[in-house]
Amino acid sequence: MSRRAAGLFLALFVYFALALALAYTKAPWCDEGWFANPAYNLAFRGNMGTSVLEPSGFHLNAYFRGIQQRTYLFPPNHLAALGGWFRIFGASVMTMRVYSICWGALSLVILFYLLARWFPDRRVAMAATFLTAINFVFLWSTADGRPEASANALALSGVAAYVYFRVRDYSKAVMVSQILSAAAVFVHPNALILALAVWVIAVRYDRARFRWRHIALAAAPYLFFAGIWGLYILQSPPDFLAQFLTHAAGHNSERVSRLFRPDIAVWLEFVRYFAAYAMGNPWSGVMQGWMVIIPFLYLPAIFWFVATRRKYGQSVRMFALYALVVVLGMTFLNAFKAYFYLVYLIPVLNAVLAVWLLHLWDRGASARWVAAGTALAFMGLQLATSTLHIRADEYHRDYLPTIHELARDRAAGKSIVGTAALGIGLDFAGFKDDVRLGMYSGLHPDIFVVDRSYRHFAEFFEKDEPTVYQHIVETLSGKGYRLAAEHGSFSIFERVASL
Repeated sequence: MSRRAAGLFLALFVYFALALALAYTKAPWCDEGWFANPAYNLAFRGNMGTSVLEPSGFHLNAYFRGIQQRTYLFPPNHLAALGGWFRIFGASVMTMRVYSICWGALSLVILFYLLARWFPDRRVAMAATFLTAINFVFLWSTADGRPEASANALALSGVAAYVYFRVRDYSKAVMVSQILSAAAVFVHPNALILALAVWVIAVRYDRARFRWRHIALAAAPYLFFAGIWGLYILQSPPDFLAQFLTHAAGHNSERVSRLFRPDIAVWLEFVRYFAAYAMGNPWSGVMQGWMVIIPFLYLPAIFWFVATRRKYGQSVRMFALYALVVVLGMTFLNAFKAYFYLVYLIPVLNAVLAVWLLHLWDRGASARWVAAGTALAFMGLQLATSTLHIRADEYHRDYLPTIHELARDRAAGKSIVGTAALGIGLDFAGFKDDVRLGMYSGLHPDIFVVDRSYRHFAEFFEKDEPTVYQHIVETLSGKGYRLAAEHGSFSIFERVASL
């Protein structure tokens, strides 16, 4: 086995070990429930509705009509593919997450190939792939039921297809890259940023080879997937308008309004990098503030790479152009600064870090100490972060006891309202998801389950929907419901008086 192949297999081995351990121990969260519910229904109930979600119970201030029959919140590729996976392998927390972990492994293979093509120093591909394999944000994002893992893998595959075929057969480069890119975009629209990088590379390096027929080759895959989705949309266009457009606009229309505020976009992009490692939230669970050191380790590598970019040959400049498009696209076109979207950027940052560390290593003994210290600090912090989450084991210590208690309550005929994440353990039956605790739906269940996501959204309601916030406070104050049990971040409230 060659050294390069051994390096890739080592990265994949470490990645699978860490990702599977995280998947086995992290508690499900609301987004996983919202994606798994329609996929589960498609696999076993013949429809793609988010059946547990109350139309007035989503965290956005809108009524999502028809959501329990048809899901239009997201493009369909992830839901359809995950539904097929459930049908073949069964529906559980682990099968859902293994699906994403496999896509994460493909991302590492594609990243290794791309960097081996772009950088004459083959150590860059090995080092960057390994750094990505142990990166906590990459691991946590790919050990998750959200669509980022598959969208990133497909989009990276589109880039790799263009790089591979552009010299051999340009028409095939356009066609194959855009089939993969279009499949990624209809998994999650953020993949459009990586597709944009392919188009920019094509314009910069291959515009002399471009012919009008290539427009048709590039457009056809997008029209194909749009047509399939269009057939589903035609089943109920008003439901699509009520769900997708509101969701696409985001909280207080931030996904649209921030596109016109580049100053805010730059600041929030910096915040996203640092907060992803240091701040607890419904996605990341337990965190420690000292993890904020991790992003600082990228900074000298970025400054050095930008300052020395003109010294490199065409292949490295192609990487630099790709990196520039991805970074600028995520900064100015991705207005919703969610931490899990960093999965698109992590490979770029780790490639730059790897180049810088290898440059230092080759400079001499004193520089090697800097390279070794930085690399050990980076790897140690990343592994410590993953270890912290694995040891917390919120799935077995918090989530499963909650599910076991709720299963007994459901069997006793009690009604339940709680996060959609409960559905993964309750087979999406016997409860409803209403983050406003029945304010508009009129639900008065026997049990409310409050988790990180419900607490997180209540903070938004305190500012944006004070009437809803007051209702939540009064409901859980002890007059109508009392705290009956706590399992880590999951609090179970039982009704104590007729309402």
